[in-house]
Amino acid sequence: MKFFNAIYLTIALSHTASYGQDEKVSDSSKVVITKLGIGVKAGFNFSTVSQGDLKKAPDARTSFYVGASYEFPIIEDLLSIQPEIIYSQQGFEKREMISEERFKSIYKVNYITVPVLARYYIVRGFSLDAGPQFSLRVQDDFKISENDAESSLLKEINRFDFGLSGGLSFQFESGIFINGRYTRGFREIIEGSNAKNTVIQFGIGYKF
Repeated sequence: MKFFNAIYLTIALSHTASYGQDEKVSDSSKVVITKLGIGVKAGFNFSTVSQGDLKKAPDARTSFYVGASYEFPIIEDLLSIQPEIIYSQQGFEKREMISEERFKSIYKVNYITVPVLARYYIVRGFSLDAGPQFSLRVQDDFKISENDAESSLLKEINRFDFGLSGGLSFQFESGIFINGRYTRGFREIIEGSNAKNTVIQFGIGYKF
């Protein structure tokens, strides 16, 4: 009798342990945020300005960005806030005919940007990101067909900008993430032009 009681007790304990493991697996499957905390990122910018009152809409400038972020939860497994600080190379290009010769003018306008994004997680690792962005111009340059030149336009470019960013991100369990984002400035980049910054970003990063 004692032998059968021992077998029954062993089976019961085994069933209890198995149920506990299943419950843990079930709980873990509900987790949609893979990693929070500090992250680093880099990628490509495709930037220009809206036409506004300019005679012709400028072309996009292709450049890069690099930065860091910190993500912290607001609603567990659903919503988080992620402030970032990014060095972002922006600007635009113009192709013009001068004395029957074609020239390419490159306006380089680089910023330190601070987006503050709300991240809404739809499924595991996948989020919708949106929030305001504040920008400080830290560098500008002007070239005509790869030669340094002077432009009065740079003197008129506003030092500060602010806008709205929105995009999508996907983060792997390893901490690597990819994202795409669109940012539209609300302030005129050049006084009196009604032209505003627009930037499309694609990048990759890592959460520690």
